[in-house]
Amino acid sequence: MADSRRPSRTRFTVETSRKRSRAASGRKSGTTRSDEIWIALSMIGAAALATFLALYLTSRAFDPMNASIAPQQVVPAGPAISPSPSPKSSSTITPSPSPVSEVSPSTPGGETVSEPPDDVTIRSHIEAALASDAVVSKLDVSTLVDNGKVTIMGSVKSAELKQRIERIVRGIKGVNSIDDQLVITEATP
Repeated sequence: MADSRRPSRTRFTVETSRKRSRAASGRKSGTTRSDEIWIALSMIGAAALATFLALYLTSRAFDPMNASIAPQQVVPAGPAISPSPSPKSSSTITPSPSPVSEVSPSTPGGETVSEPPDDVTIRSHIEAALASDAVVSKLDVSTLVDNGKVTIMGSVKSAELKQRIERIVRGIKGVNSIDDQLVITEATP
């Protein structure tokens, strides 16, 4: 018989259609299929936005005025001088009636004054002199000549090499002045 001291409890459970669908699909309460789709689309959109922002920031043109690192060595800009063109040869040869002998002007002391060589000749003499020096011929040095003014450009490893090149160029006939733009680059340890 039943114990009179304890009241008897009975429990009844009624299943509804909503409760059955949650149990069947195994989803958490509060999220639906449309909520999951919106969350996934939001995540994809945020990733795409972050990608486009990163691409925009890295594709901007470099502005040296806003650079945070100062250059270690400034290489001077070369002059806006181009090498003199070589004399043009004409396709038609005009014969001269007879050979003409030119008299060179003379100074009062009796010395003759010759015309200075043109820029092309000076440059070819400089290149030959630099190529004949075993040490200098291995260096990356170029020259420009404009009315006897020689501009030397390139890079050397020491001040002695810079002076050596300048001495070679000064020794060429027709060189009036030198604009030495050689840059000394020292090896980093």
